[in-house]
Amino acid sequence: MKIRVDEIPDSGRLVHVHWTQDRLERLLPPNDPQGFSLARPLNVDLEIHKKPDHIEVTGTLEGQLTLRCDRCLEEYASVLKRSVRVLLFHEVRGPKEEEVELEPDELEYEFFDGEIIEVDRMIAEEVFLELPMRCLCSETCRGLCAGCGANLNRETCTCQKTRASSPFDVLKSLTFSNP
Repeated sequence: MKIRVDEIPDSGRLVHVHWTQDRLERLLPPNDPQGFSLARPLNVDLEIHKKPDHIEVTGTLEGQLTLRCDRCLEEYASVLKRSVRVLLFHEVRGPKEEEVELEPDELEYEFFDGEIIEVDRMIAEEVFLELPMRCLCSETCRGLCAGCGANLNRETCTCQKTRASSPFDVLKSLTFSNP
């Protein structure tokens, strides 16, 4: 979904979208191994207001994601509820400036061409920001057995419990004598 800036009235524009898995997949690279999907369409409510020097987008995203646990590889549901506040500034192309460290308030700034707001891309970015660094179905997830691959949350391990040999075991056979 794209919105032209010149079509936004002075009073602002409300956008209500049921954002689907199809829209998400259009913005992902082919064969993306992210391991998540939308369990049902996201409810997206946005308000877009023109300001003298920028566009302000505020609103909420609500829905449910299906994530894959990093320990046991099982899928689980995760609730997504995110407040959105993005300030869009017209990107002015000019000589390259040196890199500057951003302040925390500047992290909500984005740049665009000044004519068209790409709402789908903005929603996808907000969904990606809401993804956890490490997906866990629960804090107590026991994961998979490294030997037999059993899901330790549901079954017991069937492999033999043998003590792993250490490369330092060779040192036990060495004897040292005092000169």
